[in-house]
Amino acid sequence: MTSLVDPSTRQPDPPGPAPDTGRPVLQVLERTFAVLEAFDETRSEWGASELARAVDLPVPTVHRLLMALRQLGYVTQDRQTKRFRLGPSAVLLGSRARAVADLRTVALEPVRHLSRELGETALLTGVSPDRSASVCLERVESPQPLRLSVEPGRLVPLHAGASQKALLAFMPEEEAERVISGRLARLCQSTLTDKRRLRADLDLIRRRGFATSLEETNVGAWGVAVPILSGTDVVCAVGVAGPSVRLSGDVVRRSVRRTHAAAAEIAQKLAYEVPRLSLVFEAAELTQEAASA
Repeated sequence: MTSLVDPSTRQPDPPGPAPDTGRPVLQVLERTFAVLEAFDETRSEWGASELARAVDLPVPTVHRLLMALRQLGYVTQDRQTKRFRLGPSAVLLGSRARAVADLRTVALEPVRHLSRELGETALLTGVSPDRSASVCLERVESPQPLRLSVEPGRLVPLHAGASQKALLAFMPEEEAERVISGRLARLCQSTLTDKRRLRADLDLIRRRGFATSLEETNVGAWGVAVPILSGTDVVCAVGVAGPSVRLSGDVVRRSVRRTHAAAAEIAQKLAYEVPRLSLVFEAAELTQEAASA
């Protein structure tokens, strides 16, 4: 029998549970972090079975997670005891998080002072997590109407611009070569896309202790940057940037000195270091770079 129902009197069906398509992925993440968080100062080593009991997960599940984490370097396994400890990737991740948190707090006032001294935009730039680009960590804009504006969080390829090249020049050689050997996109008219010229510029940056750029990322923009170093790696770069209409040899020399001083102040507070500033920047070729703007 067919039943006729007045649509105006029909009650809507109760809503069913929304599909949770992301739940399996979330569950894997929750379990992975539960395993990692079990390693702490009170218990730095675990066997797979006892770790499974501690996090209330099946032993095969914990074993699969540990194998994946071992492959990525987040845990290591003793060959004799078969017990697990946190690996170098976990240590590096913690160090990076601590360095960035401390770095931004310590660096903000010197970066502000640098911007006030020079009247230009001052930047604190780090290396992106995948080590293929720079990321703007902090920016203090110039008070002048004509200025270079860089948004915090902006990513820029490591071969283009003063801050980026300061990072690239002092990265571990293997990582730097991976960047140089890859595709060098042209962002602006003076971007270094020739690998030979880029390597020569990076050598010059290492000798000078600072980097310069002119119209490598933006038309009519120049920049100066000094890296902050930790051992054999680069932590960040402190830089200034502005329009080329205000550029001269004297401006570049003063910017180099002030930027190096700001970077040294930040490095000292965090037990890092800056490269020695070479007096090469007093030579004629840098004045010619500025005069060509």
